[in-house]
Amino acid sequence: MVQAGRLIYKGFLIAWDGFWMLWLSNLFWLVLCLPLVTAPLAFAGLYTCAHGLAYGESLEWKSFFAGIKQHFAASLRWSGANLLIFFTLAFYAWYFSADKSSLARSLSGFSIFPLVLGLLWWIVNMYTFPFMLVQEKPSYLNALRNSLVMFLKWPGIAFGFTLFNAGIIAISLWLRFPWLVLSASLPALLACLCVKDIIEQTVNPGS
Repeated sequence: MVQAGRLIYKGFLIAWDGFWMLWLSNLFWLVLCLPLVTAPLAFAGLYTCAHGLAYGESLEWKSFFAGIKQHFAASLRWSGANLLIFFTLAFYAWYFSADKSSLARSLSGFSIFPLVLGLLWWIVNMYTFPFMLVQEKPSYLNALRNSLVMFLKWPGIAFGFTLFNAGIIAISLWLRFPWLVLSASLPALLACLCVKDIIEQTVNPGS
């Protein structure tokens, strides 16, 4: 948790310096997510900008669309895997809750399982796209494996970021305005910063 707090603080400093790019990428992301079919492209551009900010790269508004072009295939693989997991868990929950007479029993038993699994998936999935961006040839399976290893080895960071992201979502739902400013771009920046820090610890464990 302490390390997560340190990374969140560092992320806020980077967000302050690159606020205009953080805001602009969030706005582009929101617009592209509205048609749903272009949502994978939205995440490709968003994470590209977040990755660039985390690594101190010089960015401009075109960087968002350059990221879409560069990581188009990776975004489709990432989105396809997430849709598959989502619909599988949703079907599982619906199947065991279909009998209305046993709804209470279902909620206390089998239907809780997909909720727990969905939460764990959300925690791990925050880091899969950032891991894909640091690969020479982006592989979703390798990124997922790295995310799982990170979750098991540094659970404090994973849970710390999960609580932070849940707070961002809650504030966005309450105030509405943060959806236009940082509801997606700030968590994406922090996820990329976290992956960067984990990689540096792995490569230089003594540093």
